[in-house]
Amino acid sequence: MNGYIEACRNHRDTRRLATLLGDLVATPALHARFVNTLSRMEYIGVRKMLKSRRADRMDLEGLQHILDEGVHALRLKKAALALAAAAGVDVTTFSEAHTLAGEAGEAYFQALDRRAEALVADLADDVRVEANYLLTSAAIEVRAQVFYPLYDRCLAAGRAGFSVAAITKDEDRHLGEMKDGLARAVGDWRPRMEAVLAAESTHFGQFLGAMELALVAERAA
Repeated sequence: MNGYIEACRNHRDTRRLATLLGDLVATPALHARFVNTLSRMEYIGVRKMLKSRRADRMDLEGLQHILDEGVHALRLKKAALALAAAAGVDVTTFSEAHTLAGEAGEAYFQALDRRAEALVADLADDVRVEANYLLTSAAIEVRAQVFYPLYDRCLAAGRAGFSVAAITKDEDRHLGEMKDGLARAVGDWRPRMEAVLAAESTHFGQFLGAMELALVAERAA
């Protein structure tokens, strides 16, 4: 997985992301809505796991994964509320008005899930849903290993008052669990992983573009 993380880190969109994150951290009202978007996306992940994971395949690691992502959503929501209170904006819900490109963030997640679903369509019924969960989660965790450390450096530089280092640590553990799960469930998982990562890169680029446009629009308003 380290090779996949390094490729993501060296992608040209990571430089765009660094610029965007720096701009957002420096703009508290927009930063609050952005953090709320992150919380919304963590919530979506929890919702998908609860809907897709079968009880006969649920183990301790699976339950811990659900709990961790729920805690991430909660921590980010609390950070968004604290930022919003200081900036005088509303982030009560996950609506588009209370997030920054929140619908685009959800669309990114849904598109990635659909691509993973297509990539495992040939598998037997009893493993297909689990393989979809593993592939989607692994691609998200690869992105998280680049996104959250970069974001944490921007938070420190901007003296934002909170950190996402604990989330990074959790996501690193989750990625190892997804790799082990894929090796057990899907014999030829690497080609499928590379295909879903290519889709993730495309969809994340679209999400990044939506956030950049939202930032420009909000500043012009």
